[in-house]
Amino acid sequence: MEGKSKASDLFIQLLWRLAGEYRRAPRIHLMLDNAAVHTSQKTRKALAQLGGRIVLHFLPPYCPQGNRIERVWLDLHANVTRNHRCRTMAQLMARVHAYLNARNEQRSACPSLRRTDLRRAS
Repeated sequence: MEGKSKASDLFIQLLWRLAGEYRRAPRIHLMLDNAAVHTSQKTRKALAQLGGRIVLHFLPPYCPQGNRIERVWLDLHANVTRNHRCRTMAQLMARVHAYLNARNEQRSACPSLRRTDLRRAS
């Protein structure tokens, strides 16, 4: 769905489209963040009109400690992008790619490997 802004009307269009696309499904389950459009009065009315076919499940509020990718971004920022001395965006991106490649190879944030790869990428 496309729109000028994230609004209840746009979300409701998505709900109706899903209901139409999956006519045979007795229930459609959606995992959502806690954006206001997902719980607005308009949205609740639309869900009622859909007769309970669409069930909304809300993710917990933002919690970077419980989200693995957020820990990766935090580590990347702490070890690569914060206070960097790269003169160009290309140099910085080379360091970011080196960090991510090293992390993917090791499946962890191994500091010694990260430092070695970062020096090579500079």
